[in-house]
Amino acid sequence: MTMYWKANGERDLIRENAEEWNQEMALEAERARRKRKPTREEIEFSVWIFSLPIKAIGHLLALPFRYGYGKQYLWALLSLFFVAPVTFFVGAFVLGIHAHPQAFLAFWQAYVIRHPGAASWTWAIRGFTDLCRW
Repeated sequence: MTMYWKANGERDLIRENAEEWNQEMALEAERARRKRKPTREEIEFSVWIFSLPIKAIGHLLALPFRYGYGKQYLWALLSLFFVAPVTFFVGAFVLGIHAHPQAFLAFWQAYVIRHPGAASWTWAIRGFTDLCRW
């Protein structure tokens, strides 16, 4: 809080109290503003603003159906969301094994030691190691 002084050297308590009162009133107004519920118009405006990008995306997604490419579009979406991720992860797995076969084979060896029953199909790994040799 600022201290105010009169011309005769005394403290100006009236100005100090007025400043304190103004600060309290400002805090009270801020509290009231935060507590206030939004009006119906403000809510409707917020809903409208939020709906604009959703509408834009909806219009873009509806274009293929509007111009007769619906079936191809559905197949493209199906492949985009289901086929492409599977292809990507299987491809990454295969390329990772191809790039670092020793790491994969060490892991596989440890796995077979812990789970002897899994060794019944180690022929696939043996064939794979032949493929990995330069």
